[in-house]
Amino acid sequence: MTAPAAGSPDSEARHGLGRVEFIILISMVTATIAMSIDTVLPAYEEMEQFFGLGDGTRNISLTITVFLFGLGAGTIFYGPLTDRFGRKPIMYLGLSVFIGGAVFATIASTFTMFLIGRFIWGVGAAGPRIVALAITRDSYEGDLMARIMSFSFAVFLIVPILAPSMGAVLLRFGSWRWTTGIAAVMAGFIAVWFGRMHETLPASERQSLRVGHLFSAARKVATNRTTAALTLASIFAYGAFFPWLGSSFTMISRIYGREDSFALWFGLNAVLMAIAVLTTERLVNRFSAYPVLLGWTFIGLAVAGVFVVVASANDGVPPFLVFFAMVSVITAANTCSSPLMSSISMGPMGDIAGTASSVIGVLLFIVGAWLGAQIDARIVDTVTPFGVGFLAFTLVSMVGVIAGRPEPHKTEEAVLVQA
Repeated sequence: MTAPAAGSPDSEARHGLGRVEFIILISMVTATIAMSIDTVLPAYEEMEQFFGLGDGTRNISLTITVFLFGLGAGTIFYGPLTDRFGRKPIMYLGLSVFIGGAVFATIASTFTMFLIGRFIWGVGAAGPRIVALAITRDSYEGDLMARIMSFSFAVFLIVPILAPSMGAVLLRFGSWRWTTGIAAVMAGFIAVWFGRMHETLPASERQSLRVGHLFSAARKVATNRTTAALTLASIFAYGAFFPWLGSSFTMISRIYGREDSFALWFGLNAVLMAIAVLTTERLVNRFSAYPVLLGWTFIGLAVAGVFVVVASANDGVPPFLVFFAMVSVITAANTCSSPLMSSISMGPMGDIAGTASSVIGVLLFIVGAWLGAQIDARIVDTVTPFGVGFLAFTLVSMVGVIAGRPEPHKTEEAVLVQA
């Protein structure tokens, strides 16, 4: 399947929306997934008490790990389904599972029930994510695609800036259940809005639903040098970032004692990431995707090295503003490089975009979440494990970025950004 020429009228005709509305809707789809993680952060202490986990236990971080495992597990199914039955039916299927999981978690009376709900919730979230990627692949290509998705990703970041603050406000009016139930409401809103979009995969271009098709896609991912190397880079980039999601509350609120201002600092970090992503869109427009990817990965690696040295010199707890400044740079670099890795890696996958994104998504979220959990579990009373993990994983990611350098004539085929 060949996408319409980048920027052609057919790009918009295929999905039926104006470009601005398209970017906002796709961003909101992925932002809803991020909100599912971030809104609950301020409720951690109340949830620990409600479920009898004990103050400071690491079990509460499972609320994120289990969600990500569900996201990875669900990913393997939605790609083949969306390539077989079209984009819109599978979007609605995923949103239905998403809402069901969120409601189940919201009414949970035990922590086990809550984790089951979170897993189902994550499985549902995989559907909208995969479909959003496939629709974008159907409609755009080239560096314009990377620029559009970088801007879209910035919107994706700006929305979750409000998540911890929203969670804190919800806690003033209700219990922790409000911070989870809000996701079901948002998903319902997305379902209604999505009705405006056209189906972007014509019946003539749909793939058969065969196990062999999935294995064929996996083989194509594994044997294409650019795709395989940048998938490896993405896995470790995700593994480096996940501990920020899982342990930002621990580091800011407990290690640095800034619980009252956690939402402020978390939001400020997201603002800085959004600014960096908007800058990336302009850089890609000027230099193309791969040089920008290489630059951001190097910046993240260099600052992570400084982070480890500074943390070690301060017994694992450097001055807070120094810590925050370094975290802001490395998370911004990671946030800017990850979608570019995915954009370039999916370029050669054109006609099997949905299934290939499923194969890659399973690796990103299951392996990436497992890698991140190894670091997350070690962040207790110092921030050194965060820095060491980020440095090690970004080093591997850099190797993948260098090995996955696309052929010059292939660069324009970079088409898909995974958020």
